[in-house]
Amino acid sequence: MPKKWRTVRVRQELVAAAKRTLETGGSRARPPSLSEFVSEAIRLRVDELKQRREKISEKRAEYPMIHERLLYTTEHMWVAVTPEGNVRVGLSDHAQMRLKGIAGIWTNPIGCEVKKEESFGVIETWMFMFDLYSPVSGKIIKINKVLQDEPSTINEDPHQIAWIAEIKPNNLIRLEEELRDLMRPHQYKVWVSKLGRPRSLGT
Repeated sequence: MPKKWRTVRVRQELVAAAKRTLETGGSRARPPSLSEFVSEAIRLRVDELKQRREKISEKRAEYPMIHERLLYTTEHMWVAVTPEGNVRVGLSDHAQMRLKGIAGIWTNPIGCEVKKEESFGVIETWMFMFDLYSPVSGKIIKINKVLQDEPSTINEDPHQIAWIAEIKPNNLIRLEEELRDLMRPHQYKVWVSKLGRPRSLGT
């Protein structure tokens, strides 16, 4: 069950933080009691999360208009062509706002072939599973490891920090054809404004 998985994961994070406390010394080399030991581990974990959120805020300031350079699919994926000619994909802001309580994000492994409009991964929330559909055909060459450790990052910055995967297209001619089928930002905004709660987001 997702809730059980999350509980185990949080426990593992605290154990790891506690181990770091012992190795680095923390405020005390050896906390005299179990409660202080756990409290120190939790404090360190909170500090780590705070620092990560500050870094995300800095990134957002650096790329305030990046979403205006993206293309979108009807399955709520954004698409960006990299300088190398690959395609980076992620979840739209419209979708992430409706995916709360994310327990995990899984994709096909690096080297796997994907086809346009076919599922290549899934986002699991406490309530339902949300399939990720590839906007182009090609081979997965990168997967964002940030989301493996902190899947909820996609709720904080879905465009810059929390991209999902990078795909190398099969050929440029086909890529151009597939990109022409996608929506520009203003088209996507108009489209989602007519949807209400998207059918593909759990209803």
